Amino acid sequence: MNRVLATGLSSARRIWTAYTIEVLKAARLKFTYVGPALVVATVCAVPLLYTLERDGESDYAFIARATPLALNVVGVFMLVIFSSLLVSTELASGTVRFVLVRPLRRHEFLAAKLLLGMSYAVVLAVIASAAAWAIAGVFGDLKGVTYGGEVLYTGAAITFAYGFGLALGLFPLFAAVAYAVFISSCTRSTGAAAGTSVGVFLVVDTVKSHVGIDKLLFTTHIETPWRRFADLCDGIDPGPWFGAATWWCLATSLASFGIFVVIAGYLLARRDLHA
Repeated sequence: MNRVLATGLSSARRIWTAYTIEVLKAARLKFTYVGPALVVATVCAVPLLYTLERDGESDYAFIARATPLALNVVGVFMLVIFSSLLVSTELASGTVRFVLVRPLRRHEFLAAKLLLGMSYAVVLAVIASAAAWAIAGVFGDLKGVTYGGEVLYTGAAITFAYGFGLALGLFPLFAAVAYAVFISSCTRSTGAAAGTSVGVFLVVDTVKSHVGIDKLLFTTHIETPWRRFADLCDGIDPGPWFGAATWWCLATSLASFGIFVVIAGYLLARRDLHA
């Protein structure tokens, strides 16, 4: 038992070391900052479609529109592109052969890459949230949701619902990371990895309803985390916190994450890195 624990701790330390190195490498790349910049630009553009005024009316609806638009449209594509380059870049340059002699096992290498992609997802989510709330707070009113002078939902209730949506919304984003890393493990070409990741994502998302598989894909449920928050902002009772929609979002995201990680791990384990 002690030997197993020691082996697990040793592996965790190697993964953490590899992850910190990956973070430092990503921080030096200009492309890393394109995603956050586009997410902020998207949030800043939403007031062109939704007028913010200090008129005593709640402007939480702006946040309900800006956050999903920034994260689930612009953010998810930047996340897929970023994650699709994580493994393919190492394969293309051949540096993966040197990385794996530290020693760092292949599954630990994969784990570090996944953690980096997931961290990028969290960063995009936090930046999008901060930008949306900041703009709404400066140019609009955030005093709870009222109707006819009666307070339907307090600011605290709205904030809690937003936090719930933000936390749940990370699961589809993590699934997108695993998907892109899986594609990245299939090719040595960074261009092919990025193009294939985005292309397949768009094609599958377009045809899924026509072939009857839409409910089984995490992309179908990517908007689910924000529906409760949007309903509260409109003064509508959103129903139970963990309804069927929430469970479908969690189940499809976790299943997709697991499947893509297992396949990516298998591909890396079988791959001849010297070819």
